[in-house]
Amino acid sequence: MPPTSRQRSTRDRPAKAPLSEDAVVDTALALLQSEGMVAVTMRRVATELDTGPSSLYVYVSNREALIQAMQERVFASVDLETPDPARWREQLHALLARMHQALIAHPGIAATVVAEAPATEATLTYTENLLGILLAAGLEPQEAAWATDIFAILVTHAAVEADARHSDSQGQADAGYKAFTSLPPERFPLVTTYASELVAGDTEQRFRVAIDVVIDGLLARAARR
Repeated sequence: MPPTSRQRSTRDRPAKAPLSEDAVVDTALALLQSEGMVAVTMRRVATELDTGPSSLYVYVSNREALIQAMQERVFASVDLETPDPARWREQLHALLARMHQALIAHPGIAATVVAEAPATEATLTYTENLLGILLAAGLEPQEAAWATDIFAILVTHAAVEADARHSDSQGQADAGYKAFTSLPPERFPLVTTYASELVAGDTEQRFRVAIDVVIDGLLARAARR
């Protein structure tokens, strides 16, 4: 007589990992990497954790709080600098480059922090460090404070652009060059003549130049006073 089939006992199943805020954020970040920000919902994260959405509210109150926790994790991953007046430009480039790379490594996060004031421990600590470097450069406090905001916008928008371009920066450059050179030269003489210059440089080169342009502008502004 064939053995009687039976429902598998719950005791036979692998034990689920205990829920925690770290587990929720880990899962949300994994979804972000694999499917993008659109996939990061309370219901989808709960499904990935083999639980119900209501179980997540113990750790994050809603999707906005989940995204803020994801932002916190990304910002906390960035190594900071000890402001040094002798090395402030090098430190500024290093700090901003690390933040830029952290945002690019988590596509979609940059768009969530655009025009958003620092509100978490990690974002505030990063802002504190950035402001400290700018003060070490000898900028007046108001200039340094405004520069902090300028650099925050620069980094996040550069990362948003990188998200949009994905990894095909050369393809984007080629398409841009083709579009510029196909324009009527009698109407756009400069754009058609300098098409190569308009599309030159990869994301990192353009980002570094943008930082130097802001720095040099701030220093020149301070020197005129």
